[in-house]
Amino acid sequence: MSIVSSQGDSITVVFVYQKNEQTEELTLHSAQLLALLNSKQVWIEAFHANLKVENTVWSYANGKVSLQVYLK
Repeated sequence: MSIVSSQGDSITVVFVYQKNEQTEELTLHSAQLLALLNSKQVWIEAFHANLKVENTVWSYANGKVSLQVYLK
């Protein structure tokens, strides 16, 4: 799965709903990313649910930043 690609001032984030392994990919600008990182819960329209942020996984390789957000 391609997780994230850095595009100027935005980053693509993949949310993973662990209950049913459903994923949703969104591109966030820096203010949205900062809000996400400071939140404990997030509403995901595709999941029709307000879910708790369980864990985040960051990586950096080949000049790209990766972020995967696990929800429960």
